[in-house]
Order: sequence, then C-alpha cells, then structure tokens
Amino acid sequence: MEEIAEQRLIIDIELAPNVDDVYTGKCLVANSEIVMLLNFDEENGEFDGYTIVKNSDVEKYRTWEEKNYAELKKDNSESLIANINLNEFKDLEKSLKSLVSEIVSIFTYDDDDSFLVGKILWATNDSVELHLIDEDSNWSENEIIKLSDISYLGFDTEYERKIKKNVV
Repeated sequence: MEEIAEQRLIIDIELAPNVDDVYTGKCLVANSEIVMLLNFDEENGEFDGYTIVKNSDVEKYRTWEEKNYAELKKDNSESLIANINLNEFKDLEKSLKSLVSEIVSIFTYDDDDSFLVGKILWATNDSVELHLIDEDSNWSENEIIKLSDISYLGFDTEYERKIKKNVV
C-alpha cells in the first residue's frame, strides 16, 4: 500500500467488520500505523479534506480503474496537498499533535459509533483532549479520548470548515 501512496492513487478502503464504512480518496500516507486519504467528495466530484484511519482496520482496498476517474469532475488535489506537511502524519499521535487547535471529527469504536466534533486541546501518546462542539455549533464540555478508541479522524472538510465558521 505504500506504493499506492507514493503514486497518489485514488482508492476505496473498506474497514468492515470494525467499522461499517468505505472511504474513498487519494492515498497520501500508507504505513504500518495509518492510512491517510485526501477525501473524494462524490457529490461534487472533487477532493475535500482528509481522513485518517488505522492501517490495522483496513480490511481490503481497491485502486480506481480508468472508468472510475469519470467521477472526478475537478482534480483540485495538487493545491490541497501543497498546503499540508505530510511529514507530520506518520501515526495517529503525531497527526493529532499536528492538529492541535484545529477542529476535527472523530469516530470511536464503541457500540454507539460515537461521532465527536471539537477542537484539539492537546494530544499525548495515548490520548487526546477535545473541546467539544454540539449540534448547534456551541462549545460544550471537554472530553478525553484514548487513541486506541479512535477509528476515524477527519479534518479540513467542508463540514469542519462550516462548523469552525459557525461556532459560537
């Protein structure tokens, strides 16, 4: 999979049975710890924001075939990649530390498939603290999450940018 990241290929990754989702995007980082994608937004046909999942959760993946590229209406990937230092995204801990003060989305493995949105206050080798934002874009309580409980980390998507703009 590291070759796929080097070539910046677009892939679909499946995380079942741990997570019942398929993520699509340009593979930017793939190592023994994480897989980082530049998200593909099917609705707009362009790239938007980033997804990080644990490599150990990747059940299977496939690279896009030529016919799939017809879905790509606007390849804005180069301008987005130019604005991020991929060297800061080697594992989940380093990724979270590089995103301190940023608004992120996090899914956890628990039974409720918890979805949390907030600003990262700090991160260590085993946990991260988020200042949560509720559905109405109001600041809420802080929550400490163990890195081992995180199944998905998303940032800089239209969703997080909208919340950042509307947070009260």
